[in-house]
Amino acid sequence: LSCRHYSRRGVCVPTCRFTHGETREFSRDGECFECHPECERIEGGVTCNGSGADTCTRCAHYRDGPHCV
Repeated sequence: LSCRHYSRRGVCVPTCRFTHGETREFSRDGECFECHPECERIEGGVTCNGSGADTCTRCAHYRDGPHCV
C-alpha cells in the first residue's frame, strides 16, 4: 500500500492528528502513530514526537526525569 500523504492502520489519510483531535499522533515514515497516553494534548501544537513517555512536549500529569508518569 502506498499513500499520497499518510497512512493510519493501513488506511490512507490526508494528515495525521498532529495538532487536533481527541487522540494526538506523530508520524514516522508516512505512518500515523498515537502519542503516549501520559502526553498532554496541546491545542494547536504538537503533543509528541515519538511513542514513548519520554517524547512528550508536555506531561499530562508529572515528569520523572525524562518520562511522563
